[in-house]
Amino acid sequence: MAGQKPRLTLVKPHYTLSYGMRLDKGTVPECSHPHVSVPLPDGSEGGMALHVMNGTPEEIKARLLESVDAFFDLHADA
Repeated sequence: MAGQKPRLTLVKPHYTLSYGMRLDKGTVPECSHPHVSVPLPDGSEGGMALHVMNGTPEEIKARLLESVDAFFDLHADA
C-alpha cells in the first residue's frame, strides 16, 4: 500500500542444545567429568563434558534445574 513504511523483522539466531540424562543406582565421584564427542550441525565434531550429580531424585532434579539456569545465564548474550 502506498504511504506505508516497510516493517523490519528481527531474526533471532537458532541453536541446537545437546544433552543426555541417565539415572543409575549407586554413586560415582562427582568430580569426574568425562568428555564425549558430539556431531555438530555443520558435520564436524565437538566435545561435551558429562556432569555427574549424586543424591535423591528430588535433590538431583533441584541441582539439575539450577545448573540449567546457570548455563543459560552464562550464555545470555547468545
